[in-house]
Amino acid sequence: MALDEPEEDRSDEPFEVTPGEEVMPDAEPPTDEDEGDAAETSPSEESEESEESEEYENTVPETMPLVRNPFIDVSGNEPDRTRPIVSKPTEPLVSEEPKMRVAKRCHVGARRDRNEDSCLVLISEVGGHFAVQPFGLYIVADGMGGHSDGHVASRIASRTAAQHIVQNIYMPLLQDDDKGMRTSVQEVLEQAAQKANKAVFEFDPEMDSGTTLTIALVLGRRLHVAHVGDSRLYLMANERLEPVTSDHSLVQRLQDVGQLTAEEATFYRYGHILLRAVGQADEVEVDTYMRLLPKSGKLLLCSDGLSGFVPETEIRDILAREISLDEMAEALFAAAMEAGGFDNITAVLVDFQL
Repeated sequence: MALDEPEEDRSDEPFEVTPGEEVMPDAEPPTDEDEGDAAETSPSEESEESEESEEYENTVPETMPLVRNPFIDVSGNEPDRTRPIVSKPTEPLVSEEPKMRVAKRCHVGARRDRNEDSCLVLISEVGGHFAVQPFGLYIVADGMGGHSDGHVASRIASRTAAQHIVQNIYMPLLQDDDKGMRTSVQEVLEQAAQKANKAVFEFDPEMDSGTTLTIALVLGRRLHVAHVGDSRLYLMANERLEPVTSDHSLVQRLQDVGQLTAEEATFYRYGHILLRAVGQADEVEVDTYMRLLPKSGKLLLCSDGLSGFVPETEIRDILAREISLDEMAEALFAAAMEAGGFDNITAVLVDFQL
């Protein structure tokens, strides 16, 4: 080799660094003086340096991964890429909080001069650690159209019943007062209907009037009902429409004993005659019901201005549509109007998830 031939550049060659060794760029070779200083190092200092070196070797640098990251795919020769974290719930992710939504229509119709229907809606949902079970109170009253003060009777009945239920069920719930509820829910609803009956009956001795009264109380997942007359309560669940109440009318009685078919009842001339109504005597017989509701579904309370002119099959089809709740209520009202709108039209539609 010639003396003036340049030495090969070895900067690209890999080199190894042992833990504890400090690497300095372009370090100068040690001189004799440095070697002498190293020789003068005491044994205790050498021991301390040895311990520090061993401690460093046993320490894993922070940049070194301890385990394989399951979200980084480094298989094969493909570049590293982050995989998305995908949750696989066993059930749909829905809110666990119960909720009830309402849409209603209470309209005079196309033929009457005055709206003798009344309706009342009261919903309470309390969240937090000390949550109160869902409370929904829905009332429909249809004043008797052949009497002069049907609108007064329906107003008195619906509001008197609501006041009694709020005082004896809802207020104790808010106060966490179990002792305050000394009677069962069904008894409270029975009392509410009787108080409403007495309030209408005693309002004016000269007043000749009466009203239907249908009360639906949702408390938790239980449906409590008190019912007098021919307004109706339906339950829509699993694409099935089910009547919850039974009409207290002459036409219904004739159907029950087999003297009229359902088709004949539609055109029966005395279909408007009630066998039971609120406000006709000092006491009234009240039907009460209690049932467990499904986790989701719909309730429909309505006067006979809807149920008397729109077939149940059409009502079911409307409630099964993929439209908003308010659009459903409007569709029910429109169907009753298309049938002639001969009576006042009331529909209280409740969508629940409990």
